[in-house]
Amino acid sequence: MESISGRNWLPLITVLCLTLMLSGSTSPLLHCDTPSTSQLLDRACQYLWSKQNEDGGWHSETHGLLRSGQALTPFVLHTLLRCAPRSVEQHSEDVARAIGFIRMSIDDDGIVGLADPDIAEYPNYASAFAVRCLVAAGQDEDRPLIERVCRYLKSQQFSEKRGFGQEHPVHGAWGFGGPLPLGGSPGHVDLSYTRHVLEALQDADAIDSIIASRAQLYLKRMQRDGGFYFSSVVKAANKGERIPTPDGEGTIYLPYATATSEGMLALQATGVKPDDSRVRLAIEWLESHPDLEHPGGIPRDHPEGWGQVLFYYHLAIRGEVAMACRNAGRLKGPMTELLADRQRGDGSFVNPLGTLMKEDDPILATALAVTALGATLTP
Repeated sequence: MESISGRNWLPLITVLCLTLMLSGSTSPLLHCDTPSTSQLLDRACQYLWSKQNEDGGWHSETHGLLRSGQALTPFVLHTLLRCAPRSVEQHSEDVARAIGFIRMSIDDDGIVGLADPDIAEYPNYASAFAVRCLVAAGQDEDRPLIERVCRYLKSQQFSEKRGFGQEHPVHGAWGFGGPLPLGGSPGHVDLSYTRHVLEALQDADAIDSIIASRAQLYLKRMQRDGGFYFSSVVKAANKGERIPTPDGEGTIYLPYATATSEGMLALQATGVKPDDSRVRLAIEWLESHPDLEHPGGIPRDHPEGWGQVLFYYHLAIRGEVAMACRNAGRLKGPMTELLADRQRGDGSFVNPLGTLMKEDDPILATALAVTALGATLTP
């Protein structure tokens, strides 16, 4: 390596590297060695465990809506249980404390997220992840609690019983949860809520043919050209490209990577086999949009910058899809390369541009990074 003046800078760089290592500096300006995937994962897990509260929960220090820990705790614990088993083995007592927190968060109706009567904290998300944690790390005596939460989740599927017949665009889906808005509106409904509830019910062996057939009807409505768009009723939630209908009277929402990943995982949670054409078409769509740094199908010039906002979520869900397809190892190099320079000195990750998806919360962003990294190490 030669400078303009012809001096060899290699000895100086060597000294600088040693100085940085001895001083404990984690400056991103100079990397002597790229950390391995396992090292990145271990540091991220250590950060998450360090943020567990004495009550067993994880509480956001960034967003008031996640401060109670009702939604964040089962999300973080499920991430660790699924994608960092070695770390979980080393923290068995911490896992038990988190499970205790989750048990205490479930109300008499089987709902997590309604402890504050004035602020609902993602009750369908929180309840779904609570089920998955109890199934994975709870005790035999938790079975009645799991069944209670599953009864609530099943009751939340939009169906004729709730006034949403087969012709309604949300029939078979799940939404935010809790009481419905006045006026017959289903509120916020999308593929993500639907996928997470289906996976929770699948884990608990609580999906019957009626629930599955309703969900598959909804997913059929959301699949387009192999991929999926995000919401049939919340138009602004669809982050992909939009084109007018042939008659010019409406809008067609085109697929994009995170929504397609949600749809594919939701299909599998209903029992659709990997060789089914619906799954294969979704996988083919994702394979035709392989970029990890930017979710395919979302315009790069989107005025709200969704490609940047969803950075860690996109990596996480691509990792989940790869795990489901049993080929996650192929992402090991690309994921490691993308995340190595983004890990902070305390092991955390954060997305300063991710406020809309709360990725500016290092606990949430780090959990997403753990999913992305852990997926690549899955056998």
